[in-house]
Amino acid sequence: MSAWDEKAGRVSQSFDEWALTDGDQRAFLRLGLAFAEQAYEQIWDEAGRGPGDPDGSEQIDVFEKRVGGLHEHDYVWMHCSGILRDAVTSFEVYLEKAREEILKHQGQPIEVPERAPLYRELKDFFDPLGVDIDAEGVDEVRQLRHFLTHRRGEIRTSALRERYAAEAEGLGPLNVELSEAPVLDAMGVLGRAARRIDMAVYRYSWGGVEIGGLRPIVGDP
Repeated sequence: MSAWDEKAGRVSQSFDEWALTDGDQRAFLRLGLAFAEQAYEQIWDEAGRGPGDPDGSEQIDVFEKRVGGLHEHDYVWMHCSGILRDAVTSFEVYLEKAREEILKHQGQPIEVPERAPLYRELKDFFDPLGVDIDAEGVDEVRQLRHFLTHRRGEIRTSALRERYAAEAEGLGPLNVELSEAPVLDAMGVLGRAARRIDMAVYRYSWGGVEIGGLRPIVGDP
């Protein structure tokens, strides 16, 4: 049996699909921030070069009207938050598809259910294979996604400030600070986890290794 090798293309189909999505997300992150920086600078310059306003509007007033009150730092936060949340979702989709891929090669193909399996169900599947899908920072990234989704990154308590804004002075920011670097760091955590997990996924699918005592899965898990 040939071992897992990303460069040689010996990966699961699920991983291959995840990797393509990961590349798109990284490009979207980089391009979106670059486009925003250029656009905001242009709008600011144009707001200062316009004809005088008889009402005495300042450049900042014209600028805010043209951007609808959405300043660049707000755009960056929303852009980065959206990509981080999407990255976690694509990682979870990878786990779901990897599970299906293993079952298919183990002679237990299942119909894709309308409801995606819960995360704990994915853990229950991978744990007996010796794979901890939450290891090496994955759990922390998923918790951050949950925080950004349900609290929109709002820091309300000292514990949250200590966790997400320990470097800030005083009360710290009202929201989790997001920029390109921490998003790439989080994506790196997920990427390393996907590669580690896929070694087992490949072994039990295309690698041809049988799983002894695999519990049958019937219908919706």
